[in-house]
Amino acid sequence: MEPPSKPGSNQVADVVFVIEGTANLGPYFESLRKNYILPAIEYFNGGPPAETDFGGDYGGTQYGLVVFNTVDCAPESYVQCHAPTSSAYEFVSWIDSIQFMGGGAESCSLIAEGLSVALQLFDDFKKMREQIGQTHKVCVLLCNSPPYLLPAVESVSYTGCTAESLRGIHFSVVAPRKLPALRSLFERASPLNGAVEPLPDYSQDPFHMVLIRGISLPGEKLHRGRPLCPYRCFMTGAPPQFVDREAVRKSLLHPKGSQFDSFG
Repeated sequence: MEPPSKPGSNQVADVVFVIEGTANLGPYFESLRKNYILPAIEYFNGGPPAETDFGGDYGGTQYGLVVFNTVDCAPESYVQCHAPTSSAYEFVSWIDSIQFMGGGAESCSLIAEGLSVALQLFDDFKKMREQIGQTHKVCVLLCNSPPYLLPAVESVSYTGCTAESLRGIHFSVVAPRKLPALRSLFERASPLNGAVEPLPDYSQDPFHMVLIRGISLPGEKLHRGRPLCPYRCFMTGAPPQFVDREAVRKSLLHPKGSQFDSFG
C-alpha cells in the first residue's frame, strides 16, 4: 500500500469509520459522537453536514461505514457495510441509525472482521479514484472491547492480514476507556515510513482513549508526556517517572495465533 498522503486544505479524502455495534458501546456513544465523530466529519466536510452536501465520486470526500459485532450475532453476518457516499449528511444518518444491540455477555468484539472489511472498502475507493491518483486515507476505529482470540473469516481478500496492512492509511482509535490491546494495535499500524510524531491530545474526558492520526479536531491540549505514577508521586513528593513507550508497547503484545495478532 502506498505511503499516506498529507492532509491539506484542498485534500481529497477517503474516510472509513469502523464502529462496534454492540450494547457494550451504546451507553457511551453519544459522548463519542458529540466530541469526536461529528468534529471529524466537519473537518473533512469543511463545516457542519447539510442535506445539500454532495462532493461527487471523484473530487470530494468519500465516506464509508463498517459496523462489527460479536460472535453472539450468529447466524447474522458479523459485519454490516454501507456503500460509499460523498454526502456527509447521509453518512451521519447512517451512524445515527446504529442500534447497538447484543454483545452484553461478551467481553470481546470482532475488530479484525471490521478492519478487514474496511480494507476492502479502501480498495473500492482506489478504483473509484483512478482519475485523481493518491488520496488522504483515514480509518477511525470506535469500540469499547478488545478483540477476540479468533482470526477474521468473512473477508476474502484480507483474511489473516496483520496491522501492517493498515500502513498507508491514517489509522485512529477512539474508545470510552483505555484498553492496552487497542493502543498496541494503534502503535503497530504506525505510518509506513516509521516516523512517529507526538500525538495531539484531543480527549474531552480523562477516561477516554483518543489516538488520532490524519485528522485535526477542536480542543487540542498541549501534551508533553504523562507521569507513570502521577498520584503516588503527588502524595510522596517523589519526582515523576516517565513511561518508556517502547517497553510498554512490547509488554502489551498479545500471543501469536490470536485475532489481535492477526490485526496487531
